[in-house]
Amino acid sequence: MPTSPITPARELANIKYALDKSAIVAITDHAGRIVHVNDKFCEISKYSREELLGKTHRIINSGYHSREFFEDMWKTIAGGGIWEGEIRNRAKDGSQYWVNTCIVPFLDDHGRPYEYVAIRYEITQRKLAEEQLKTYATRLETSNQELQHFASVAAHDLQEPLRKVLAFSDRLLTKYRSAVPEEGQMYLDRIQNSARRMQTLIDDLLSFSRVTTRGQAFVDVDLTQIVRDVLGDLEIRIEETKAKIECASLPHLVADPLQMRQLFQNLIGNALKFHRLGVPPVIRISSETRGETYVITVEDNGIGFDEKYLDRIFAIFQRLHGRNDYEGNGVGLAVCRRIVERHGGFITAKSTPGQGAQFIVSLPTEIRTFEVKK
Repeated sequence: MPTSPITPARELANIKYALDKSAIVAITDHAGRIVHVNDKFCEISKYSREELLGKTHRIINSGYHSREFFEDMWKTIAGGGIWEGEIRNRAKDGSQYWVNTCIVPFLDDHGRPYEYVAIRYEITQRKLAEEQLKTYATRLETSNQELQHFASVAAHDLQEPLRKVLAFSDRLLTKYRSAVPEEGQMYLDRIQNSARRMQTLIDDLLSFSRVTTRGQAFVDVDLTQIVRDVLGDLEIRIEETKAKIECASLPHLVADPLQMRQLFQNLIGNALKFHRLGVPPVIRISSETRGETYVITVEDNGIGFDEKYLDRIFAIFQRLHGRNDYEGNGVGLAVCRRIVERHGGFITAKSTPGQGAQFIVSLPTEIRTFEVKK
């Protein structure tokens, strides 16, 4: 049998049915008095239809929003505009719920609203999750600030007694070496070596904590010039390893110049350090723009690493090799990550053991000051 054509009335009824099944719907007159509510409105507000009709939406006002919030809403719709936003309402039993709301004014022949249709969707669980996340984030930020302060103070306070250990053990060896048995001299040497290693660890910890506590103001920075300066600082190591450095033109951006220098010094220094035995290092530094992001790559032909350790290499005091194999305490890449995050970006790496590594820094083209992710 041929299908009967759908009349405008039937089409309107279908739309109303779909809305009633999926959304919270209310219609008010030009003065804001409720003239229609659907079952979902009654269900979420816990008011009967009879209790709602003829009332204004003040009946479900939770008191959460300011007077200005509703004045702005009314000004928009009374002027014929569509208003969208999130509202926290109060049900009859006192419970509160959130709705994503769209209010559409219907206009008469003179362009004046004679009726308003409000279509809402409940978002209570999402808002609760957001509030909980904000609470956790605030607590985490406070905890990390306290930890950051503790690390800085602890490292600073440890330096003085450590200096005394080094100074007095050195005096003991200098003045009384002949009186100290050979075994005692060995013990003193080990004390000094351990104290020096502790000094290095403290210096690294302070360097790590100062990324946020002593960061400088952001200014215009020429990254190409920054790399040139870093290569000048590393000139001796470059000559010793017979390294070849290739650097493309890098962008200007707004950043902390000292931290950008530290970032490239750590990345290039690592590439020089972790080179393959008997193979001169080849380091390529390049940049490209992807949308609103600068992607800067520092690539080498060194020993590489297994990517299953990717998260580990950016954690403080984490090493993939023994101290006897390569110098350092596993702080350099952790500092790099904190610097990049302070600049609103992120750092990652790609590598295969024995086939070199790529360290990829992504920075926004318009950098704002960001708090470091803890």
